Amino acid sequence: MKPTPNLEGIAIVATLLEESTDAITFNAAMLELGANPGLMESLMAVQFVKDAIQGNPCPDKRYTAGIMQFIAEAERKRIADEKSDK
Repeated sequence: MKPTPNLEGIAIVATLLEESTDAITFNAAMLELGANPGLMESLMAVQFVKDAIQGNPCPDKRYTAGIMQFIAEAERKRIADEKSDK
């Protein structure tokens, strides 16, 4: 049985879909995703709704997966950059 994501966790993770997110908000969202990987499904659902509201006529999982991959790669790069600065 999958745990049901809570609304607060979803709201924190959904900030990743904002056009501009500061570092503190981004880090909080990534920590929430790390603690609750199941929230990725909720994030995808939020992205589908956002696409629909913005008039994207056919959002699909590949489109959303591409966005999620971009976020994951940005986080890996940020972590690598932090490690190289030390």
